[in-house]
Amino acid sequence: MAKNFTFDAQSYLDELKQMQDAIVPICKMGLYDGARAALDAVLAEIDDIPDRRYTNSGMARGLTKSDKDDLRAGLGISRMRDVDGQVSVKIGFDGYGSHSTPTWPNGVPVAMIARAICRGTSWLEKYDFVSKAIRKSRARIESGIANRIDIQIQETIGANKK
Repeated sequence: MAKNFTFDAQSYLDELKQMQDAIVPICKMGLYDGARAALDAVLAEIDDIPDRRYTNSGMARGLTKSDKDDLRAGLGISRMRDVDGQVSVKIGFDGYGSHSTPTWPNGVPVAMIARAICRGTSWLEKYDFVSKAIRKSRARIESGIANRIDIQIQETIGANKK
């Protein structure tokens, strides 16, 4: 016995047109959730940076407690940018640390502390905690973005049907 199926193409096209206006704000919400998950992963990785000690070669390894506190305080999420439909957000370090020097009377820039520990210097061993945090949590970040977008799309479609 044959079954007859019908599909209302016009109502489906109308739903898609309504979604067109809502898709950019939905993507922004998802992107922000992903940025928050990445920020949390980097904050957790800051705790795993070894404490300051010196190796046999005279190089320092790790950070002091005050440097770790400065990194935590300086880590943040930038404002979202929407350039020609390309939505982006950055996670990074900003501000000045609590340790002042003659070169930096207001405190050493937190971004410079982070760069020194991630890339290493002539006196400080490399420990790339930012890349490590992102690598470890990439799947969680991407699934968080996708879940938020899916939920918002379902809510938008449900609101349009009422």
